[in-house]
Amino acid sequence: MNQPEDIYVSPQTLDKLKEELEQLTGPGREEMSVRLLRARELGDLKENAEYHAAKDAQGLMEARIRQLEYTIDRAVVREVSTNADEVGSGIIVTVKDKFGTENYLIADSMEEKVDGCSTVTPSSPMGKALAGKKVGDTATVEAPRGSFTVEVVGLKPL
Repeated sequence: MNQPEDIYVSPQTLDKLKEELEQLTGPGREEMSVRLLRARELGDLKENAEYHAAKDAQGLMEARIRQLEYTIDRAVVREVSTNADEVGSGIIVTVKDKFGTENYLIADSMEEKVDGCSTVTPSSPMGKALAGKKVGDTATVEAPRGSFTVEVVGLKPL
């Protein structure tokens, strides 16, 4: 059997994941049970769209709870580097291409989020192309629909 892989996250992301799990398993489940109870009161369950919608929402919420538990159980906290000399995990990269500029957070986990940034992992096409680059360097991204070139115009630690 395969060993589960470690999931690297920042301390802030781990805290956010724990808060979300606590909210979903506490108030979230309570709200869902009230929603299901109200939907059941509307009548015949076979033709009750509100009940079916509530059951679907409950299934999605329970799936998210399982995903959060899995992530938290395997989380390894990695302190973010304060050095932003080159692209690596925990760095916000600003790139420029022919369409304009865009910000990317290079993160070991897609759970890492920063407002105004798209999250990419080091193993993604963008992450691979940007790895080790410095401000002023160009990178060719080999994407599924063809390659394109970006220039690194800014680096900032998370």
